[in-house]
Amino acid sequence: MIVSFGRQKNVATYHWNKNCFVSEPYFKIVLNNGFGFYILNSYKKYWYPKPYGVMHKDYWEFGINFAGWIFEIMWNKFFKIK
Repeated sequence: MIVSFGRQKNVATYHWNKNCFVSEPYFKIVLNNGFGFYILNSYKKYWYPKPYGVMHKDYWEFGINFAGWIFEIMWNKFFKIK
């Protein structure tokens, strides 16, 4: 299990274009099987909770975007801890 607090110093926020943004994790718990809970910064401030979800064969993620933060649970089969 990996537990991480605070902004990572070696990861930058990327803005490739207006439709693509990579959030920075400020808190994460990642289990050995690829399941994790994350708190990330958001590129938009919604003043009401906005839920979202994505399901694919190799990963799924569900979260809530609220007040400039993203609260997310995710599973990715490629994030296994060895």
